[in-house]
Amino acid sequence: MEAVVGPERVARALASSVPPVLRIGGLLELHEANGQPGAIFRDGDGKVLVTMALDVLDGRIQTIRSVINPDKLRHVGPVGDARAVLREANTLARRAH
Repeated sequence: MEAVVGPERVARALASSVPPVLRIGGLLELHEANGQPGAIFRDGDGKVLVTMALDVLDGRIQTIRSVINPDKLRHVGPVGDARAVLREANTLARRAH
């Protein structure tokens, strides 16, 4: 599990994580994790790429906890290849410029 801590780092992580997944037709499902708001990122086939949980204190996101390890995601559903999706999204972004 990777943790992103601090408001500026959290904002950058969220802003950079969502567009690549959406660019290739992926989905972002809002989902509660450990009693906190979170999300499941899925590829275009609905396979799980990564999960994120937000640690919220006083209405502010303090930390993002993400899981990308396929072995730890299998209980959520069929797992996709997050690195392949990121490569595809980056290739599409380069072509657009």
